[in-house]
Amino acid sequence: MMVNVLFNIAMLLTLSVFFATYPYKDPRKIFSYHILIGAIIGVVGILVMLNPFILEEGVVFDSRSILIVVSGMVFGLTPTLIGSGMMAVFRVLSGGSGVYAGLATIITSTIVGVLWHHFRYALVIEKRSHINIEFYLVGVLDHLIMLLCMFLMPLSVRVQVFSEMTLPILVFYPIGTYLLCLLLFNQAYRLIDISALKKSEQQFKTIFEKAPIGMSLTNLRTGKIQRINQSYLDILGYTREEMLGHTWAEFSHPEDVQMSNQITQKMLSGEEDSFAFDKRFLKKDGATIWANLSLCVFAEEDLVDVSSLCMTVDITKRKLAEKRILYASTHDALTDLYDRMEFEQVISNMSLEGNLPLSVAFADMNRLRIINEAFGREQGNRILKQVATLLRETFPDCPNLFRVGGDEFALLLSGYSAKECEPYLEDVAEKVSTFRVMDAVAPSISFGLYVVEDASFDLNEAVKLAEKHLATQKLLDSPQMQGKAVYAIINTLHEKNKREEAHSRRVSELSEQLGRSFGLSERSCNELRLVGLLHDIGKIAIAENILNKDGKLSPLEWEEMQRHAEIGFRILSSVEDMQALAPYVLAHHEHFDGTGYPKAIRGESIPLQSRMIAIADAFDAMTSERTYRKAVSAGDAAKEIKKCAGTQFDPLLAKLFIEQVLALSYDQL
Repeated sequence: MMVNVLFNIAMLLTLSVFFATYPYKDPRKIFSYHILIGAIIGVVGILVMLNPFILEEGVVFDSRSILIVVSGMVFGLTPTLIGSGMMAVFRVLSGGSGVYAGLATIITSTIVGVLWHHFRYALVIEKRSHINIEFYLVGVLDHLIMLLCMFLMPLSVRVQVFSEMTLPILVFYPIGTYLLCLLLFNQAYRLIDISALKKSEQQFKTIFEKAPIGMSLTNLRTGKIQRINQSYLDILGYTREEMLGHTWAEFSHPEDVQMSNQITQKMLSGEEDSFAFDKRFLKKDGATIWANLSLCVFAEEDLVDVSSLCMTVDITKRKLAEKRILYASTHDALTDLYDRMEFEQVISNMSLEGNLPLSVAFADMNRLRIINEAFGREQGNRILKQVATLLRETFPDCPNLFRVGGDEFALLLSGYSAKECEPYLEDVAEKVSTFRVMDAVAPSISFGLYVVEDASFDLNEAVKLAEKHLATQKLLDSPQMQGKAVYAIINTLHEKNKREEAHSRRVSELSEQLGRSFGLSERSCNELRLVGLLHDIGKIAIAENILNKDGKLSPLEWEEMQRHAEIGFRILSSVEDMQALAPYVLAHHEHFDGTGYPKAIRGESIPLQSRMIAIADAFDAMTSERTYRKAVSAGDAAKEIKKCAGTQFDPLLAKLFIEQVLALSYDQL
């Protein structure tokens, strides 16, 4: 009997191998899967039932309870109901006195297995630990219930059944349940692992192929590309066939090949298993691009070949932006020469060894302030750019050219002695003197030079000596030369507008006459005559369409015209010998009652010379022909000046001008 029971269990285990070997294809997607499994369970159960242990006629024992409970645990409700239903029908057809006990066993085993599947299956599949004892205990529980079902046996055989079958049912049947659970659950685990592996492989393939960044697999031993995605191909411009089987050295910038090889060796030796770095590639069209690479070792211990997985991002735009920022941080935006900060950095780090003799030269643009004030910064900037270009052309092999100030340049000329350097500097100065602003003003440039011939000499001291020499050289550009620039400006204004020239000369003469009538000294009268000539010099910066407009100026145009007093002030302030005249030009449109411009000062706060020029300026303007009005007579102009005495004009000076300069009776006007 014991041999027969064990053989029955062994046969069940042998037949159940079918479940572990049948090549199901994603059964969760097949509707008929549950029916198929149920039918297989039923067939296997019937085969088991065909070889039972027969206690007596109609009283048989087999391992169907093991099959049913395990099927319920593994496959759930539907397959188990189908299989147990088939076995129940077969048992009824077989008949005998044990049919009720047999049906009860089928039903209870189904209930135990299905309930366990409902409450425990998902957790057991997920945890996969500490389940062996649970499988055995389920077998014990199921077959305890089966043993209770034996009370449905006829009384005549009940004692024999309990005496002969209790031990097999409580010992061997739970072991058979445990073994069959192991077999089927191991298959379930394997299917889940296969599914997860396929999912992982598919995810990796999808990520690899569809990633918006470049991805590749490379054999670290041979350096050959094994796999590459489309994004990487798009970055480099090659086809897949053109890259697979080739080494990265063929597509890398020559200067970065050695770095890449060193990283490969470190990964191959196990020194490091991941890297992140930037390198350059050569595209198919020959262009160079920058890329950020993240590499990691991609291998298993038992593999002969070791691969690296690389993720690549095109960072060319970022690198170019960084390059522009770095360039802007070291270069002057206007002249494209190195700036002051870079000059200080070079001075701090430069070694004199191998650079001797070293000529340290400083240059300073003369009259640039006058040019900026008179003609606008655009003209001054144009001159500075011309000078920078000239320096680069004169010293093409010198990398150390700097703009160190608004109008200052510095040069560090390696290998130039004083004898070699001075002719070049003189040539630059001569060429700068040929530059012209508005065909009127010629700028000039002064140089200071110190030559270092001893490697132990302090370079900072050499810089100080060169600057000191520059200050001495600038004395050659005397105030008289600055004055020439002013006269060049006023001449340019007069050439642009002949009416302004005649107006300035008449105001100059009238102002001088008023000054003499007032009792000013000869020197003050000459000064006043010069101020009268220069009082409108600021109009050089006013647009010609405003300056020569026929008709009344618009509010915006008038606001622009009013700037000429301030501009004239700045021009004259930039010339040492004319600085004293600048305040008179600034205030010549101020009114005695404080309603003038640009500062709206009043009374005797307005300089005396400015009050005199204001009267002469207004008189000449009224008595001169304009396109938008006719000239008035001297008498009518005198009446207007008298009318405005105390408001626009100084009343004392207005009366003096009418009586002494115009020789008219003030009281009879």
